[in-house]
Amino acid sequence: MWSAATVFVCALELLGRSAASFPPVQFVEKAPTGISSQVAGYVLAGEGRIVVITSTDAFTRARQSKDRCNDLDALREVAGVLAHEEWHVRHGPDEEGAYDAQLIALLRAGAHEDSALFHKVKQAKLAVAAASRRRADMGRSARGSPVDDGSQRTRP
Repeated sequence: MWSAATVFVCALELLGRSAASFPPVQFVEKAPTGISSQVAGYVLAGEGRIVVITSTDAFTRARQSKDRCNDLDALREVAGVLAHEEWHVRHGPDEEGAYDAQLIALLRAGAHEDSALFHKVKQAKLAVAAASRRRADMGRSARGSPVDDGSQRTRP
């Protein structure tokens, strides 16, 4: 079984990056309380540090690969997570921008637009964008946006 650090280096190689050019990364087995169990990584706000969950399916597959850096699909997924979280470190909390960075990284790492992984990330981006729009719409409603009751209409 390969170390977490080896998987990290392999994923960075797919991105054409080195560990020295990347923000600090910490590896944990499971997400702590307060972090969704669905995430593969997250950023520690204010620290500029990325935390990668090593019990995800992709990370586990990459670690168990027979040869170093051999499971390209798993490594692409890990590389995409790294690109997503790096975007947060450098640009802030905007999820749509982070998902765009992740999709671009997947393409650069050799994923195809019609692949299951690319589709999964694109769907996640669309879901986040829809949720953001719903929150914005609810915020406008809560602030008492004027309602058009038709009373101000003039006849043609």
